[in-house]
Amino acid sequence: MPAETKRKRDPSSEANGPLPDYTITIAPTNDFPPILASSHGISIPPTTQFTPYIHTINPPSKKSRKAEEFLLYGETPSIGYEGREMPEDAEYRRHYVGIFNPKTNGIELHAAPKLHFGRMIKAHIKRDRLVDGKGVVMSNVDSRTALGKEFGTKKSQKRLRELELNKIDVSDMGKNITTSIVSQVEANTKDMPTAVELGNQIRANKPIPKVNHDANHPDEVYNLEDIISSDEYNVIWVREWERGEELKSKSSFVQARIRKLAEDKSKKHTRLLKILRYISLMIDFYLFQQRGRGRLPAMDRVKKALSVDHAIAEGFFRRYTEKNVSSEEGSDKDIYAVSPALANKILYHMAVLCLMVDHYDVDIFQLKNDLGVQPKELTLAFKEVGCSIRELTKPQYTAMKMTKAEAMQHKRAVLKIPLEFPKPPSRRAKATRR
Repeated sequence: MPAETKRKRDPSSEANGPLPDYTITIAPTNDFPPILASSHGISIPPTTQFTPYIHTINPPSKKSRKAEEFLLYGETPSIGYEGREMPEDAEYRRHYVGIFNPKTNGIELHAAPKLHFGRMIKAHIKRDRLVDGKGVVMSNVDSRTALGKEFGTKKSQKRLRELELNKIDVSDMGKNITTSIVSQVEANTKDMPTAVELGNQIRANKPIPKVNHDANHPDEVYNLEDIISSDEYNVIWVREWERGEELKSKSSFVQARIRKLAEDKSKKHTRLLKILRYISLMIDFYLFQQRGRGRLPAMDRVKKALSVDHAIAEGFFRRYTEKNVSSEEGSDKDIYAVSPALANKILYHMAVLCLMVDHYDVDIFQLKNDLGVQPKELTLAFKEVGCSIRELTKPQYTAMKMTKAEAMQHKRAVLKIPLEFPKPPSRRAKATRR
């Protein structure tokens, strides 16, 4: 039976006229109660039709009575509106709707669940269903976001909501917008260089001597004057080497070739001996700058330490060093250094000179030991000037009285036509899920 409450008249109000007696009755609960709905920051079209739903929730073991959850759903062609009870409202508050009957002066109170509305984009719902159907695993970022929404502090949850509001979803863009973006990208990238042009541009910026791409023979690819100037060439003295009097070189690569040329008495080898002398000085300069980790003293000190002519010392500083600003206050001294790129330039130019001496087929084993570099670093230098790297053939290492195991340590850098330069780096392929 519904509870009834009789309201008594207030004697103080009789001065303004008697009030009628009315009765307040609490109606029994039923499966279709009236529903209160509220929304925050959402404008719902007045023509939207809503459908109510009810769901029975199994209570915990301490509660014997089953609870009911109400849901109200309506939609437009693009937006869905869903109203649900807030947990704090269902737990601590009760809302009622009173219906007044003027004939009986009675008010009937009906328990009314209060629902709060939120909205969903239907395109997102369809997309999420497709993703769920394909079994796509959430990324680490998505997983952290979901945990933040569920268990994060109020401040972190607010931050996540702000990020979602500012996020752009490409799937919601109209066809005209995406077409416009694509056309603008195409217009802005039409003048970009192709992979071949980009590779040629990268190669042109490499610190290697000038290349003759129209050469028909290896000795036409590089010009000696681009590496050794005439001023330097004219001050290189090799008369003692021509007479075989002494071998002043710390390089085993250079000494081995001087001996070989000295055995050939059929003609003079002045040009090759001068190139070998210059290679020996380049090796000394390379090792000197390595000991100083690229930093060099004044040119006069380098000239004295290496026992070279002023023209050669000046050529080394001009080609292979860069001037740095002095860190000392009031100092007017020029500080020179060999950067890693310039150290590579020394190796590239030296590689070309070695090719000229060895008829464009160089065994790099001795040169590697002279420079104290890794085989990979030196083979890369020869590749950068257009060489292919090969192993010694059986007739070659047999003539040199080597075993096969010893021959495996010797690599040959061969310059041949057409030239083979390293390919420019390409984009890495995207990793695929296993």
